[in-house]
Amino acid sequence: MLITAEQRTELQSLIELAAHGRALRHEHDNPTQAAALNDLVASHKELEAKKTEAAEVVEKFRTEVSEHAGAIEAQNVQIKKKTNELNDGTGLTSRDLVNLQGEIAGHEERVAELEEAELGSMEELESAEAALSDVESSLAEVIASGRATQTAIKDRKAELAAELEANGASAQKLKSDLPEALVRQFDSNVAQGGPGAAILNGPNCQACGQEISGMAWKSMLLEDPNQTYECEECEAVLLRKS
Repeated sequence: MLITAEQRTELQSLIELAAHGRALRHEHDNPTQAAALNDLVASHKELEAKKTEAAEVVEKFRTEVSEHAGAIEAQNVQIKKKTNELNDGTGLTSRDLVNLQGEIAGHEERVAELEEAELGSMEELESAEAALSDVESSLAEVIASGRATQTAIKDRKAELAAELEANGASAQKLKSDLPEALVRQFDSNVAQGGPGAAILNGPNCQACGQEISGMAWKSMLLEDPNQTYECEECEAVLLRKS
């Protein structure tokens, strides 16, 4: 199809717009920060698991401390009870008094053991709480980064959508000045995933790479540079470089 010199310029501009539009669409559908967001999602999942584990450890030592405190309290109750019996002494023989003193001493030894164990559990609890706090801090940072990245992606998508709309409007304006048959051919190739049209720099279709026969290429070289062609393979609009 032979087009005018002005239409040739418009077709060349349309080719450039279409290429730019594809780049915009690719970035819109494949955000440059998507990989970073995926990494943050993976980190979030990993840290959530670590937080759960750390919280379980904290709860374990809190339970131990509570159990030790309860056991110490029980021993102290017995010490108080036996001490009162010893101090009262009513109806007690010398042997009874000695046995009470032994029982009190035994309870006091047990209290000392439990207090030492309680101290150990408290130290472990302090370390576990610090570890949990570190994980929670890291998790908070990842969450904040994730939200910021999501916002950045959303904002960039909005920018790209606006650029795509402007690109489409410009392309439509150019198409209105081109022959309808050529535009249908262009749009058909785009619908099939092609560029719509391409400039021939040599005997190969720049849209799909199909080789143009030597005879056909020589014939093209002799024709008007504003003559358009259709690729036999991909059906893209072809325009010879002037």
